[in-house]
Amino acid sequence: MAAFKFRLEPVVSLKKQQEDIRKTALARAKEDLKRKEARLVNLCEHKDDCQRMLTTEMEAGALDISRKLIFYAYLERLADEIANHREEVSRSVEDVVVKRELLLESSREKKTLEKLKQRMRERYIKQLKKMEQAALDETAAQVHRRNNHGPIRKKEK
Repeated sequence: MAAFKFRLEPVVSLKKQQEDIRKTALARAKEDLKRKEARLVNLCEHKDDCQRMLTTEMEAGALDISRKLIFYAYLERLADEIANHREEVSRSVEDVVVKRELLLESSREKKTLEKLKQRMRERYIKQLKKMEQAALDETAAQVHRRNNHGPIRKKEK
């Protein structure tokens, strides 16, 4: 009997490659999300610092109207930028979720094929053992016949 060969081995290889690609894509999406979250935190901290500075200068009475307008305009622009960045973070979170689901799907498909391959290999080994046992049984039967009956002779009439 020929050596075990899994017919779907090219598909298993393809699924492994697909899983690796999706792992990489998920890692990149996570890195992107982390960068965007860090940028959002920095923007919020910067806005808070500017608001504290504005409050401090207003309490000290060292703020004229034109400078106050500049502060408010800048704070408004920061608020818009923060809102936009929050949307980007939300999209990145969704992207990570989608990529994680795709990776899980690829992993399940690969695992299913690997289980099938293992079952087929076990079936092959079982058949091989059965054939070996049949050959051993036949050999034992021939030896038994020779020992008990001697050489096979033609019957005399």
